[in-house]
Amino acid sequence: MKKAIDSVRRTVTFTFDGLDPVVFIADKVSAENMDYAIVHGFAARIGDNAAITKSAENNFTVTEAMRRAAVMELVEFYENTENKDWNMKVGRVAKIAFNPQIQVLAEKLGKTYDEAAAWYNEKLMADIAAM
Repeated sequence: MKKAIDSVRRTVTFTFDGLDPVVFIADKVSAENMDYAIVHGFAARIGDNAAITKSAENNFTVTEAMRRAAVMELVEFYENTENKDWNMKVGRVAKIAFNPQIQVLAEKLGKTYDEAAAWYNEKLMADIAAM
């Protein structure tokens, strides 16, 4: 099953291999269900941001403070009335995880972290091109 949201028509189309699609029309919903759905959708979307994967970058540790910061990040994003985007990555550069090896390289080269990352990426692309 696949879902396609059309925010202009206010529909969600569910498609299934070999079967007719099902179209949900939000304008047919009661005001009470619409009000609940709005808050429910934000609760799910914002809460999902707190589902942080344990990784080497976070020392395989996820704290309540980290989860709270992730929730706050999306709350502030959506409560900004200038924001028209659903996805935080639209209109901004995605966060890049800190790489401790790039930091060591920066120190060896006498460069900033960003300069070392750019240097490394250029070198890597040149090496790939030479293959």
